[in-house]
Amino acid sequence: MKQLNNDFFFTTQVITRIQGDSLARMVSLLMPDAAVFTVDKDRKITYWSSGAEKLLGFTEPQLKGEICLSGNRCPQCMSGCGLLDSGKVEGLPLVLHTSMGESQPVIKYAMAYTREDGSFDGGLEVLLPHHEMPKITSIESNQFFKYGLISQSAEMAKVFQLIKRVSQTEMPVLIRGESGTGKELVARAIHGESVRKNAPFIAVNCATLSEGLLESELFGHVKGAFTGAIREHAGVFERAKGGTLFLDEIAELPFNMQAKLLRVLETGDFIPVGAEKPLKADIRILTATHKALREEVKNGRFRMDLLYRLRVIPIFLPNLTARKSDIPLLINHILSEQFTETLIPTVSRDALNYLMAYEWPGNIRELKNAIHYALVMLDGKSIEVSDLPPEISQQSIKFNVTKERNGKSAHNEEAILAEIKSCNGNLTLAAEKLGIGRTTLWRYRNKMKLKE
Repeated sequence: MKQLNNDFFFTTQVITRIQGDSLARMVSLLMPDAAVFTVDKDRKITYWSSGAEKLLGFTEPQLKGEICLSGNRCPQCMSGCGLLDSGKVEGLPLVLHTSMGESQPVIKYAMAYTREDGSFDGGLEVLLPHHEMPKITSIESNQFFKYGLISQSAEMAKVFQLIKRVSQTEMPVLIRGESGTGKELVARAIHGESVRKNAPFIAVNCATLSEGLLESELFGHVKGAFTGAIREHAGVFERAKGGTLFLDEIAELPFNMQAKLLRVLETGDFIPVGAEKPLKADIRILTATHKALREEVKNGRFRMDLLYRLRVIPIFLPNLTARKSDIPLLINHILSEQFTETLIPTVSRDALNYLMAYEWPGNIRELKNAIHYALVMLDGKSIEVSDLPPEISQQSIKFNVTKERNGKSAHNEEAILAEIKSCNGNLTLAAEKLGIGRTTLWRYRNKMKLKE
């Protein structure tokens, strides 16, 4: 496949159905190996190229008139592809499944059709096989991969750009994100790309130390400064000399300690507990929090002057729910840390569906724990739904909600049999239309002793 510029698919910001359908056929001729298809306002397929059949295995007669999920078989898309909201999708990495149930990594481009009144009228979608897509940087070649920052999402691309910029400065950075989103990894990346990279990086969690211990940990103390101070202790401001000090959960810093930190930022000096002479602070300070510091200021828990000192450049980390397209990449990385390439277990389609549907309140840290749990429970070579933690395996997932057919659940014998017949015995397509995995449908069929 010839190299293409990303703008190839988006020559105009507004495209009508007539223009889009013509463009779809032209693209399918120019790119015979790409999956090109169009959908109407209800997201039902109106055109399905021969390249789409070649890539995913479904024929046009099978899919024409069906919702696009029947052909995409995409867990990420089931929670919304973004086409309705933004009008286009640019270079989104996805893991789809073929008609035979095999995984197929792709890069997705899409543009919405627009009516005269501006309403959604369908769209054109192009899926490129990942291994043939030019100018897509693999996670291993991403310069931030070495810090554990793994992503190909648009949200994290902005974060990577900010890291590149701020690492070349000495400006204070406040990293904001939920617990488990990787705030310390971002701080380490900033340090690792800066001129201070060969000096120490020291992280302190302000929420884990008492007020008395925190002052000593930050600034150090001299011998005899207080009961139990039997020897001199160098604080992190001294130990991190020439390097970077990362203060995590800065919103938990006691109010009187905030004043002392502000003084260090203003003067560049600090005084160990019990000492008389100040020491020079040759460090860069990075901070992080999961709280909104402006709200903390309003509630009288955080100093406004310190806020403005620390929040010169804010970096906002998206939670895992906002970057679900990264979940397959993260899972593969977590598994690769535990196994050699030839022994890495696979993740079944049903299990991936459940992992993609989960809201992940603990973000990447929780995902890592969930995969480690699954590896302990794993009996075979593939991670199944039953191997996942209960909060994930027992959830009610949106795309697994039963349909209604003649007032009866789609998971009853009559409805399942009807769906299989309507798909001419194609269990893969029937499972997709029912909103369940092929393996699940096979189990239902055997349990109910159904025949195709």
